[in-house]
Amino acid sequence: MKMNKDEYQALEDIVGPEYINQQPVIMETYNQVWGSAFFFDDKHSTRPAAVLLPADTRQISEAVKVCNKHGIMFKAFSSGFDCVALALESEKAIFFDLRRMNRILEIDPKNMRAVVEPYVSVYKLQMEAAKHGLYLGAIGGGYSAGVVSTECCHHGCKRTMVFTSGYGRNILGAEWVLPTGEILELGSGDNGSNLFSADGPGFSIRGILRGRGGANGGHGVITKVSAKLYPWYGPPEWENTKEDGEPPVRAQIDKVPAGFKVLIVTFPTLAAVKQAAFDFCQADILYTLATGLLGVAVLPEGNDEEWAMMQKSTPEVQDLATKTMVLIIGGGSDRELEYREKCVMAISEKLGGRCLPQFNEPRGLARAFMDLMWSTGAVPLRTTGDMLGSSSNLDGSPDMLEKVVQMETEITRKYEQEGLFVGTGKSKSGLHWRPLENLCIDTQGISLNIYDSHDPASLAAGREFITELFDPRGKFRRFGIPSRGGCLQIESVTHVHQNWGPLYDNFDTWLQKIKRMLDPNSVADWSAYIPPEYLEKGDYIPPSFGKKTKI
Repeated sequence: MKMNKDEYQALEDIVGPEYINQQPVIMETYNQVWGSAFFFDDKHSTRPAAVLLPADTRQISEAVKVCNKHGIMFKAFSSGFDCVALALESEKAIFFDLRRMNRILEIDPKNMRAVVEPYVSVYKLQMEAAKHGLYLGAIGGGYSAGVVSTECCHHGCKRTMVFTSGYGRNILGAEWVLPTGEILELGSGDNGSNLFSADGPGFSIRGILRGRGGANGGHGVITKVSAKLYPWYGPPEWENTKEDGEPPVRAQIDKVPAGFKVLIVTFPTLAAVKQAAFDFCQADILYTLATGLLGVAVLPEGNDEEWAMMQKSTPEVQDLATKTMVLIIGGGSDRELEYREKCVMAISEKLGGRCLPQFNEPRGLARAFMDLMWSTGAVPLRTTGDMLGSSSNLDGSPDMLEKVVQMETEITRKYEQEGLFVGTGKSKSGLHWRPLENLCIDTQGISLNIYDSHDPASLAAGREFITELFDPRGKFRRFGIPSRGGCLQIESVTHVHQNWGPLYDNFDTWLQKIKRMLDPNSVADWSAYIPPEYLEKGDYIPPSFGKKTKI
């Protein structure tokens, strides 16, 4: 059921007629993303009844109160990450497009923090923070991701977590429009201290705000966040260049900036890689650690060129990449940088690690630096725009990750050889992971599988693959809840919380209590969070692709 004229007028009175729209041609553009066919049997999910572009927190608060009065669901939209950002559980629902709220409100060099609005991207803040000798931290999802969404709303893993810690602990304060329309300022913000700290007397509300995986818009709108920053040892500004006639994707910095050094080390065995990672992290000397030669190769011009590169890959090359680590170190002085490099080389040599010339070419090192520090190389091959991330919760030891990846590779190879997944048919088990924090809370890994959403057989194979990994009764059960914070989780389709909650102290019932407390009228869209009550009953609810229940 769409909104009636009076409901639409009430929202228009808040933002103005030029900042609200319900024309079908506009609504079509807001929910066509790569995962829609996979989940909903359509290139679109549920189309919104209207889209609003609010200017500030007050307008959002007033609009949310209108939603409560008239039973309209809402969801905030900023960087728009996959179907999580765009799926809706009701046809009587609106999007808050937050692109007008795009300001960096403050960079505080003394206290090393920044206050930003929702449409400020990670990369934009990094560029401005560098002018003050500060750095936010990179995200694997790409540099266009929003600061607010990554820090407050969604699960992710910084490529620089060995230096900048994890997202949840970098929230120093937030302004939060609750699903009732009330405005909450966390911690010191409540007494006028400008969001300096998220924790005041009593327990921390960050746990409710952020949780393990983020609510993905399911409990209101975060309109402002104060994020912790870290030292940046490089220049205040830089420029990407390319040769005449080269595609824009080839533009990059010419060399690794002064203040940093990139070392790509190849080890004789996977066991040596894991031990080296432990030793590096315990020595507390790194800025970034990544495996699998991430960001080193020259970027291809397009999908055809990247596909050609994939076909040339051999199991031997893949095996070598698995045993290779990309390390970035930084220092506030030449002496500090030299000391850190000596530490890296001492640990590497002890475990048989070598800096092979073919991987340590200067321009390749510069490419690795920009891709890992600024997430510019995060977008994978998309022949049809569709991919499956690893659905197992790969937060564990490197040994656990290796077992998961081996099991997933066996399944993937079968689909590749049958022509159902896009691949070379010669996949070899690889371990691509990065340390969570300083390896003090284990690691995170991911594997990617590409399917063709225009091919019914390939689409069916992708769903079969995810169903097997999502089944709490199956062989992946011992590796934990299958979720990367929602990348492949639409609760009314995949039923992840419902199926896995009973195995983990019924955490889902506590999430539902929080949902009902914050959102008594159930107007904050819960598609990538949790419903106040489950729509189906049963000990196990299989994924219902293409059959999402509307409310």
